[in-house]
Amino acid sequence: MKKKNVSKTPLIALVLLILSSMMAYSIVNLIEIDESKYVVADYLKVSGTTVLIGNNCTAIVAETSLERAESIESGVKGVINERPNTHDTLVAVLKSFNITLDSVIMESFDGKFYYANLILRSGDKILKLDTKPSDAIAIAVRTNSTIYINKTMLQEIGKDICQEIVEP
Repeated sequence: MKKKNVSKTPLIALVLLILSSMMAYSIVNLIEIDESKYVVADYLKVSGTTVLIGNNCTAIVAETSLERAESIESGVKGVINERPNTHDTLVAVLKSFNITLDSVIMESFDGKFYYANLILRSGDKILKLDTKPSDAIAIAVRTNSTIYINKTMLQEIGKDICQEIVEP
């Protein structure tokens, strides 16, 4: 019986896209984060499929898939469950090719979708790659990368979480 050709997985396609993009585009100037427009996420909590991420006492409350929520939680705990998931594998591939995740930038919310970017670096090459925020967070927690949140977005849709953080 002949074996069927197995199509390439989406992960391999993503890695090839990243590598080819980084080879094609060399941005020598560093991507600087404008601190007047962004804050560093200093709060991250996952509860079921809800992700809370924010700064100080304000957090974005967003729903994601159970798989992504569990991946973020595993990344926060530094745990690889029985087998590595896609985020674990992608981090291993990035490391193998000396690509680092400089940061994640949570850019905006259009009322339906959140938008984020991975800032990847290989030597003097930098790539800004659009991705789902939940995927970006899952990768960032595995690489100890900084997550930046657009201040305006956080102010407009963020919720006060101080009551939840401070327990009586």
